[in-house]
Amino acid sequence: MQSPTEKMKPFAQIRAYKKGANIFFQGEAPRQGVMVSDGIVRSYTITTSGEERTIAFFTKDDILPLSWLMETTSTSLFYYEAVSDVRVLQFSREDFKEQVLNDQKTLFSLFSTLSKDHTAAMLRINGLEQSRAEDKVAFTLYYLVFRYGIKPANETFHVINMTLRHATIASLVGLSRESTTKILGSLQKKGIIDYQSGTYHVNKDLLEGYIGEDAFRDVTL
Repeated sequence: MQSPTEKMKPFAQIRAYKKGANIFFQGEAPRQGVMVSDGIVRSYTITTSGEERTIAFFTKDDILPLSWLMETTSTSLFYYEAVSDVRVLQFSREDFKEQVLNDQKTLFSLFSTLSKDHTAAMLRINGLEQSRAEDKVAFTLYYLVFRYGIKPANETFHVINMTLRHATIASLVGLSRESTTKILGSLQKKGIIDYQSGTYHVNKDLLEGYIGEDAFRDVTL
């Protein structure tokens, strides 16, 4: 089974974006789609008060803007910004349709990836629905572990594989940076997380106990 990345490589061009550069703007009609090769991209929107709200992050092999490529929308729904220096494979919507959507095996590979993304999105929504600020942050960390976490061999902690500032997590949950910093400090004192230089290490078992959702223990990372 060929992955979408393997199928699209012969039809794509490599393009690089510096940290902070916008890859797509909200409301624009993209000329081409991209697949992330290296680095991290975030999607965000801007509130009426001028605040940025982070929607999601995208890492290696993620495809965007997928809604435009699938012809669900005619424009980009969000801004897409390079969080770090980023390299992407750039391709036309026509080639994406021909090589991925019209190939059953490659389409199934894409569907498997999107299934995991959908599960992660449900965890994120569940976090946003929590009434207590502490629970919002804890569930959001669980979403980040599921979507971007890796577990080194013989280690207790999962590592969220990206650099996250307190302000970034605050933007994800809609809280102030000060409140978010206080909650993260409390979770660190409980031994649930540890963070240094923006890298978060999460004890998944302790976090699951803290949020009190036994059903999530069966979620496959």
